[in-house]
Amino acid sequence: MRLGGLIIDGDNAMFNALYLSPHFDDAVFSCGGQIYQRVRRGERVAVVTVCAAPPPPPAEWSPFAAGLHARWSAQGAAAVNRAREDRAALAMLGAESAHLAFHDCIYRRAVGGWLYASEQAIFGELSPLEEGLVERVAAELGRVAEPASGGEVFSPFGLGHHVDHQLARCAAERWSARAGVHLHYYADYPYAASAPLAGFAEVALSAEARQAKLRAFQAYSSQLSTFWADEAAVAEAAGHWAEQVFD
Repeated sequence: MRLGGLIIDGDNAMFNALYLSPHFDDAVFSCGGQIYQRVRRGERVAVVTVCAAPPPPPAEWSPFAAGLHARWSAQGAAAVNRAREDRAALAMLGAESAHLAFHDCIYRRAVGGWLYASEQAIFGELSPLEEGLVERVAAELGRVAEPASGGEVFSPFGLGHHVDHQLARCAAERWSARAGVHLHYYADYPYAASAPLAGFAEVALSAEARQAKLRAFQAYSSQLSTFWADEAAVAEAAGHWAEQVFD
């Protein structure tokens, strides 16, 4: 797979696998073990994060977004550079990263106000007002990803129904249909831990791959408290969860 629009580690390289990540941590949380194993087999792997634009100025936040930032600040996570966290995590796995300049859903607006201004909204339906955004993301994927023979593309399935995961999947499907790329799906962790997984196949992971994945988890220090109480809880839950893919 050739990433032609973005420079990754100084060159335009051929990749054996491309993982699409709605946010900075999703691909590693969901697929970190298999990414590590691919790299150990000598493959080149890239992770493209869709919602990677820095937050807009606080004056442009909704009350909901402001409340989230206040909570993150109380946890010491508000000032963390999440792009740097992502690069560090992927470096531990041996993968390369590309960040697209689209905002998380909590910052996105349309005429009349914010599109996702509550917890319920971000786990609701992708707004029809974002049809243009789906097209822009698909176009950006077409700009940066040129499939090569044998290259594989993995998209989030959308378990958990987060609107940014829906956005990534819709854009990936639109781009892949145009490019003639067969799209694989991965089960979105940690949402997948409590979702039915009919049709998914477990990815066999070595103990070494599981440990590498857990080390990469720790690089996302600003996000872990959102899902787990402490590092022991991360190891217990994520360490035993089996990665899943769907064709």
